[in-house]
Amino acid sequence: FEGSNPVLLQLVAKGLLTEYRHQFTGNKFFGIVKFLTKQAAVVLSEQNPLTTRNVDVSHLRDPEFHLSALRYREDALLVSAARRLKSRLDKKIDSFQAFNEVQDHLCTMAMAHIERKILESFQKAVEKAPNAEVKTVLRKLCALFALTRIEKDSGWFLESGLLEPVKSKAIRLEVLKLCAEIRPQARALVDAFNFTDKILSAPIALGEVPA
Repeated sequence: FEGSNPVLLQLVAKGLLTEYRHQFTGNKFFGIVKFLTKQAAVVLSEQNPLTTRNVDVSHLRDPEFHLSALRYREDALLVSAARRLKSRLDKKIDSFQAFNEVQDHLCTMAMAHIERKILESFQKAVEKAPNAEVKTVLRKLCALFALTRIEKDSGWFLESGLLEPVKSKAIRLEVLKLCAEIRPQARALVDAFNFTDKILSAPIALGEVPA
């Protein structure tokens, strides 16, 4: 049980809340200013009327757009989770009960943090690719990862005003385009993990279509 995903997500959430609390203790004023300045910069760039409905392929595949979207989601979920917890603690609700009441929010926040960290690491790895051909394929794969995360949580992004419906639809279509573009390299990408054919097992995974 201790190794199950919900428990691990709760541990991540507790760590993030502790970090958040420390950010506003001690030199509290400057910590708040730094945080709000960073958050406001993302809001201004992402909620610009032109940006929220920008459907240009160059923008939809822009690593900066991907990272800023996932960063904003993580920050916003962290702030709102902290507020929900504080409101319960202010009402003298037991801390264990308060934590349980917002558990779904905390697990969502933890996953947002994990996905942002994965994307950051992925983007850094792409830039270190050994040659231009590999970098091109990995850049598409990285964009596919980012856009599928945004598409999966499109409801939240729409409610937050970071996307308009036309852009949300464009992202869904771009995911399909990227899947088609990456498909020819799918076997090579899987082989990079050195899985045996026995592990892959299904003929379709080996590029074989049954008669």
